[in-house]
Amino acid sequence: MIICPVCNKKMTRIERKYICEGNHNFDISKYGHVNLLLSNQKNSKIPGDNKEMVLSRKNYLEKGYYRGISDGVNKIVENYLDNKKELNILDIGCGEGYYTNRLKEKLDALNINSNIVGIDISKEAVISAAKSYKNMEWIVASASSLPIEDESLDFIICMFAKIIPEENMRTLKKGGKLIVVSTGENHLLQLKEVVYESVRKEFYSPVEDLKIFKHLETINLKYETEILEKESIENLFNMTPYRWRSPQKGVEKLFALDKLKTTVEVNIDIFEKK
Repeated sequence: MIICPVCNKKMTRIERKYICEGNHNFDISKYGHVNLLLSNQKNSKIPGDNKEMVLSRKNYLEKGYYRGISDGVNKIVENYLDNKKELNILDIGCGEGYYTNRLKEKLDALNINSNIVGIDISKEAVISAAKSYKNMEWIVASASSLPIEDESLDFIICMFAKIIPEENMRTLKKGGKLIVVSTGENHLLQLKEVVYESVRKEFYSPVEDLKIFKHLETINLKYETEILEKESIENLFNMTPYRWRSPQKGVEKLFALDKLKTTVEVNIDIFEKK
């Protein structure tokens, strides 16, 4: 289901290369990923998360503090299987692959033959994913120009990532499901209360932006977690957008904590291609 980013023709994996019908070829790295991000698709010299942010996210997620989010998404996929035994799935903004891999493990346990592709614009994130998880395809690419065949996907997972409605619509099969995960209004509330003097509760709903799809339901997932390591508190902060726009005094106050109890809250919206 992977297509050439240059001519949009179907590509075939031959040994350590992807080669398309137009004879464009792309090397598979020693880590196992392929870079299909063209220079004109980059929004900066080094797009996406840098190495430090990727490492912070990897170390934090592997502690299991967001396992509840992963379990929630996996359960929704299971509920919408519709008796399918073979699936094509795309994870947009896959990052270092934590959620993608746990979904693969869940489907394997259900004896579902799943072909899962993880895509991220961050080269560092995709390299990290490819190093850790060998049973999926990992691609550096842009969400605005997916190197994926038309109407080839059963599910698209979009977790805290940029949403391009037209590309999602193009690549999903009729009846295919788009699962969008976004932060809830109380997400990391206690962390923000430490860092900021004044905290605004707000959240984003993708429903208005995805009117070309049929909206099936919104599931709110909320739980409390206690972070027990100073390193994990720092990793959590460094993997969020707050690291770019927080007062230094508040950050120092947060990093001085030995533990932090905070709320995890996300909204999971499920859409269907009509």
